[in-house]
Amino acid sequence: MVFLLMLAVLGVSFCSHAVTLLSGPSFTKATNAPLAGILQLTTLEDTRVSVSVDDGYGSWQRNFYDFGTTHSVPLLGFKPNRTNQITVTAYDRQRNQVTATQPLVFITSPLPANFPSIVPLHSEPDRMEPGYTLFRVGVHNELYWYVVIVDSSGEVVWYNVAPTAGDLRRLDNGDLFMPWTTNFVEMNLLGQTVKSWVAPTALPINLHDGVPTDHGTILYLSTAKEIVTNYPTSMTNSNAPRGTANVEFEKVVEISTANATLLHTWSPINDLDPRRITYLIDYYGGGWDSEHCNALIEDPSDDSLIVSMRHQNAVVKFSRATGQLRWILGPPANWGPAWQPYLLTPVGTPFAWQYGQHSTILTPQGTLILFDNGNLRASPFDPIMSVTNYCSRAVEYSIDEQTMQVSQVWDYGRTNVAQRLYADHEGIAEPQPKTGNVLIDFSAVSYVNGVAPSSYGPTATMVRLTEVTHDAVPQIVFDLAISMYTNTSVTYKDCSVYRCHRIPDLYAHPATPVADLSVTFENGVPFLVFSADDARTYLIEDSTNLLDWETLGTPSEDEQQNGDYTFEDDQPNESPAHYYRVVTQ
Repeated sequence: MVFLLMLAVLGVSFCSHAVTLLSGPSFTKATNAPLAGILQLTTLEDTRVSVSVDDGYGSWQRNFYDFGTTHSVPLLGFKPNRTNQITVTAYDRQRNQVTATQPLVFITSPLPANFPSIVPLHSEPDRMEPGYTLFRVGVHNELYWYVVIVDSSGEVVWYNVAPTAGDLRRLDNGDLFMPWTTNFVEMNLLGQTVKSWVAPTALPINLHDGVPTDHGTILYLSTAKEIVTNYPTSMTNSNAPRGTANVEFEKVVEISTANATLLHTWSPINDLDPRRITYLIDYYGGGWDSEHCNALIEDPSDDSLIVSMRHQNAVVKFSRATGQLRWILGPPANWGPAWQPYLLTPVGTPFAWQYGQHSTILTPQGTLILFDNGNLRASPFDPIMSVTNYCSRAVEYSIDEQTMQVSQVWDYGRTNVAQRLYADHEGIAEPQPKTGNVLIDFSAVSYVNGVAPSSYGPTATMVRLTEVTHDAVPQIVFDLAISMYTNTSVTYKDCSVYRCHRIPDLYAHPATPVADLSVTFENGVPFLVFSADDARTYLIEDSTNLLDWETLGTPSEDEQQNGDYTFEDDQPNESPAHYYRVVTQ
């Protein structure tokens, strides 16, 4: 809870007068974000700005609450191939207003010819997690990428050409955070680089994950190699001779957000079996890719770190302070005696292990949810499942660290689904904070019900972004298909989405002070008026001594929904010294 403003009750009345525009408004299209731009204007007195946009198909409004005489406001949310009429209104602190005489015109271009086709298959906004969906889509075996934001109906409202094939996430301030090859970048939705952090030279960035923490650091993965003797030379013959191998693994690295100073490194391979093999281990780049770590999270409950090791079919947890292994989640095959105490034992039904997993997330309930790609669903030297029977799923596990047991809480995609989707790489299952739904990125779908989705075969992958309810029998509330199948000018028609995220809004909504609270008497009753961000909720409190405060109720927003709130104190305190304040929740 944050206090926004306090004001003594006075019998104040304000004179109505005209608000004066000194220059503008004008609108400039963003250089690196084709559906965004900057609105600029100046006024004689301190004002706030409201914008109404009509694109010929519908209209929308944005209110801004920073009072000043000079305004430079990012405008976000335009759709491609539209002619937008932008009407600008400025309000002073007494709610006097002026509207620009002529609307501004912003004509957005169609999406680029090489942009993937985005087709909404299902959308129930009333049941969906509110907000927009953010993702990075890679095309033609990652030849190029776009960062894209779509609304609840699947329409594009923001995009730019992505500078990286790596992870992508939204910061609390509304900017985007992503790893590049040598540095991490914060980029705003005008496509401008706000800040950059250069990684230590000896610890290059693995693009799979970069995690800005809430304690002023960035956690990331860095690929390294070491020589391992007595390494298996076959994944199909248990009696094959052993040899010396160059093995790739990932270090966990932590740097400071203040100056990118190296703070910590961990090498989980030191506590694991470097000779353990699975069917997923690949040879490329001069070594065996043994771990292929792709996700990294913190567990603040016991100051530990959790890492997803795709090629080990394992998620491991270890102590931040000591690096000591805590547990291993995954199929128990081929772990030696030294690691048996750390293997989690499955209990309850139904239960299925994850294979080739991505994107582990700790839920508020303490469970672990991840995207189970389902590659091969077998361990050496057992028979491999037929590819036409593969499926990918979102799965949620509950781990009891006291008993070292794991149970399956929930899943979606394995059974009782109309379409069994298989995506052999990438993906995420993201629980949503308001609805409890799960947003699932079936990232590179090569089989639907055991059949390739394209006549070009399983290499022509497509994407399904699906939001389902967190019920015993999940219901689809949002389903989006992304593909290159409609582009007749290309022959290799694959695309994939590494991860997707539901973001509450295109704008951040920080708690900021109310700047225009006024209190007047109407028929002897105190009447409060103020403007504030309608993405938040507010309480009105009063006091006679500025120490003891009592909640009176919640204000009402104006029917025009332009950010104006009112409150009538029909039972005012009779004390001669009387104060009100607005509190945000």
